[in-house]
Amino acid sequence: MELITKEEMKRIDSNTCKISGSYNLMESAGNKMYKIIKKYYSPKNVLLALGTGGNAGDALVVGRLLLNDNINVDAYIVDEIKNADAIMNLNKFNGNIVEEINYSKYDLIIDGLYGIGLNRLLSTAYINLINDMNNSNIDIISLDIPSGIDASTGISYGAFVKSKLCITVEYLKTGMFLNDGLDSYQKYEIISVGMEKPNDLIHSFEIEDFKNMFPERLRNTNKGSFHKASIMAGSKDYPGASKISYLALASFKMGVGFQNLFVPESLYNIYCLANPEIITNKLSEIDGHIKYNEEELNQIIKRSDAISIGMGMTVSEDLYQTIKYLLLNYDKKLIIDADGLNTLSKYGLDILMNKKCDVILTPHLKEFERLTGINVDDIKSNQLNISLDFAKKYNVTLILKSSSIIITDGKNIGISNYGNSGLAKAGSGDSLTGILTGLFAYLSNSTYNISALGAYIFGMSAETLAIKNPEETITITEIIKMIPKIITKIKSL
Repeated sequence: MELITKEEMKRIDSNTCKISGSYNLMESAGNKMYKIIKKYYSPKNVLLALGTGGNAGDALVVGRLLLNDNINVDAYIVDEIKNADAIMNLNKFNGNIVEEINYSKYDLIIDGLYGIGLNRLLSTAYINLINDMNNSNIDIISLDIPSGIDASTGISYGAFVKSKLCITVEYLKTGMFLNDGLDSYQKYEIISVGMEKPNDLIHSFEIEDFKNMFPERLRNTNKGSFHKASIMAGSKDYPGASKISYLALASFKMGVGFQNLFVPESLYNIYCLANPEIITNKLSEIDGHIKYNEEELNQIIKRSDAISIGMGMTVSEDLYQTIKYLLLNYDKKLIIDADGLNTLSKYGLDILMNKKCDVILTPHLKEFERLTGINVDDIKSNQLNISLDFAKKYNVTLILKSSSIIITDGKNIGISNYGNSGLAKAGSGDSLTGILTGLFAYLSNSTYNISALGAYIFGMSAETLAIKNPEETITITEIIKMIPKIITKIKSL
């Protein structure tokens, strides 16, 4: 599935208007939107909520067609309509223009307030109207994108329509998959009006993207055939015995033959029997925190097809030197998470420039703020470009964790929007790192594709769990138990 930014959508829309005519394009879009509405609804009384631009014109075309079906259609116009094509369709509209809305009268609202062009805070009149519409308990259909949402970033401009259905033109918009955009609709339909293919598309991952990624497992094999994953984690400040043990267990469920867990020596007794399948190892330490030790690192390198580092380790110079040594001497997959990222932020990212291994960074927004020096709000307003530029500059694969997960290797970029609010709990990101560690050890695909697969398994495990359980009750342990179901679905493709 491909997504488009509003900037690119405006460009191809302008090109199509030059060829087909803007009025004809509006008529075509409105006709197809009408057919989708009739597919889902049989309304008797419809309210058109209209703004000043072309989105109002689309809604008026729909309204005219609904009137032809002997459906009562009223229009509420917030401000004077200014779009020339929309004015022409207003002149053709034979329904009632109302100055006040009696919501008890209507069984369907069509949102024609703003399309993809919105780029500023809404006025009080629009904010109040949108809040009233949302509180009316009437189904709302949005045309192209729910009003109030930035079509590129998903940021809300003061309020946003919460639609039952969004009918979007030609391509899904990136803003529908980011930030508040995720909560602005329940389902969507795409209509085509014959626009050209864009130059820049953002991929949204679906299960079909992962077909055949898991290799055939032969019977004539042994544990060494399936590689070795290693996790370096923990400190006396964040012993998190169960969390880090389950982190390793998540890695084991990906298919690897060996799972190593390396913890500071004083924590060894906590972890060694937490999961007996996992090989627990001691790291040299200084007062419960990792101590830089090249001899130990050389042994870890020999025993690992993928290494993850940083979870619960606290920020330190020794951790920084450890990461630096792995970058220079390890030639496989290195995942840096949590305090590994915070350590890079404090002591410097330049060590990422000179490396032998493939590096995967997994920050959440606050960690990414520390890495880039860009505040979270500014990141949210330009996540795609900032992520792409960062990955390109440091030649890493970036997995930026938020309500959706952005994945980029500096060349390709995509969005994984699976999951739910049950993942908004401490430690959920660590379980993703466990999944990724196992996948990177087990599979031989590109870091970009494996990263996307890990994000999908992580999110879909939570979604599957929420089918029979409230999102409030979801735990890391239960998420990990869902992993086999998701892998079974992928392998059945």
